[in-house]
Amino acid sequence: MKILTKFRISNAIDSRRPWSESIKMAVATSPELRAFAERSEALDKVLRHPPYPPADASLHRSIMNAVRAQAEAPWPKKAHVGLWLAPAAALLVLAAMGWWLAGTRAPQPVSQMAFVASSSPLETVSAAIEMGGQMSRRMPTAMIAPLSNEWAQVDSDLRGATKIIVDSMP
Repeated sequence: MKILTKFRISNAIDSRRPWSESIKMAVATSPELRAFAERSEALDKVLRHPPYPPADASLHRSIMNAVRAQAEAPWPKKAHVGLWLAPAAALLVLAAMGWWLAGTRAPQPVSQMAFVASSSPLETVSAAIEMGGQMSRRMPTAMIAPLSNEWAQVDSDLRGATKIIVDSMP
């Protein structure tokens, strides 16, 4: 309840009214409220009667003239529709071109690898590596994305297992 009492002390100081009996009793019994009241009264005194001389009339007049001039200045006009319509239309055209190019691109055939029993193991391995490279370059990203996600999960699992094994070693 000290917050409410501090609020009441602050309001009494601001309005320059005498304090009520409950505020006087709370300030007399609590050192924290007493310190708050003293600080608040000192601050109020400094703000109401500043220790420096007031500004001269010419400074006040020049500030008020600047404020009036700013108030009388015309407000800037709103931007015309054409200023934002041109970039929006250009963006729409670029998006449409991208959509059209993505839809009209014919898939390129992947060379088929023939597994012949008479071929050497080295030829079979090199053909498989070549086919994998062609597939990663020619397949759409949407088909490869799930595989990339699976590899990321396998990598995460391997890192976690390695960490557990290393941490369990003495």
